[in-house]
Amino acid sequence: MSDKLHIRFWVILSCVLLLGVQSGISQITKDSLFLQHLIGKEQYHDAITFTNQLERKYPISIQSKLQLAYQKGFAFYSLKQLDSASVYFSKVSSESPFFSKSQFWAGLSDSYLRDFTKAEKYFKAIDSKDSLNRSLQTFELAGLALLQRNQQRFDSLQKHLDPSLYALQKQQANYLLYRDDILKQQKKSGFKAGLLSAIIPGAGKIYAGGQLGQGISAFLQNTILGLQAYEGLRKDGVGSPRFIIYGSLFSLFYIGNIWGSALSVKIKRQEFNEKIDEQILFDMHIPLRTLFN
Repeated sequence: MSDKLHIRFWVILSCVLLLGVQSGISQITKDSLFLQHLIGKEQYHDAITFTNQLERKYPISIQSKLQLAYQKGFAFYSLKQLDSASVYFSKVSSESPFFSKSQFWAGLSDSYLRDFTKAEKYFKAIDSKDSLNRSLQTFELAGLALLQRNQQRFDSLQKHLDPSLYALQKQQANYLLYRDDILKQQKKSGFKAGLLSAIIPGAGKIYAGGQLGQGISAFLQNTILGLQAYEGLRKDGVGSPRFIIYGSLFSLFYIGNIWGSALSVKIKRQEFNEKIDEQILFDMHIPLRTLFN
C-alpha cells in the first residue's frame, strides 16, 4: 500500500511541475507577443517600460530568447533616442538570429550621431556570407562614405552594389545623384565668388547658390550708387558732399558685396551639407525598414 502511495505522490508531483513549466512557458509567450504588439502599434514608450519590467522578471537566458535588447533598441531608435538605441543594439549576442539586424541598426544610429568610426565597426561586423546581408552591408558602407565625403571609398564600394536588388534600386540611384551634387558643391570657391562680384556686382551671389534675386538686387544697388557718385564727381568735383556721400556708400556696398559673395559660398556649403546628409541618412534607413519589418 505504501508503494502505491509513493508512486501516486511522484505522479502528482510530476504533473504539478509539468503544469508549472507549461504555465511559465505560456506566460513567456504571452509577454513576448504583448511586447511585439506594443512595437507593432508604435507604442514605443510603453514598450520600453514593459521591457524594463521583463528584465527584472526574467533571468538573462530568457531575456535573450525574448530578444529584449533588440526590441528595446528598436523602440529607442524609433523615438530618435539614438545613443540608447546604439547601446542596446550592441548588447545583442552574435549567436542571436537578430544579431545582423542589430548591427545594421546600431551602425545607422551612430551614422546619425556622426560617430562614423563606430558606425563602420558595426557594419563590418555583419556576417557577409549571406548575399542579402552582403549587399546591404555594401550599401550602408557606401552611404557612410558619402557622409564622410570620401569620394574614393564611395567609388570603390559603388562598383559592388547589386543593381538587381529591388529594395535598394531607388536608393542606389539616389547615391549617384548625391555624389555628383557633392562634387559640384566642393568645386565652388569663395575666392572665385568674390572675384566675380568684384567684376560684376552680384555675380558672385548667383555663382554661390543660384541666388538670382539677390544678385540682381546687389547689381542694381551698386550701379545706382556708382552712377550717383560719378555724377557728383563730374558735376561738383571730388570735394563735393554729393560725391563724398555717394562715393562712400558705393565703396561700402561694393566691398560688402564682394565679402558677402565669398561668405555665401561657405554658408551655402554648410546648408547643402546638412540637407544632403539628411537625404543620405534617410536613404540608408529605408532599406532597413523595408527588409527587416
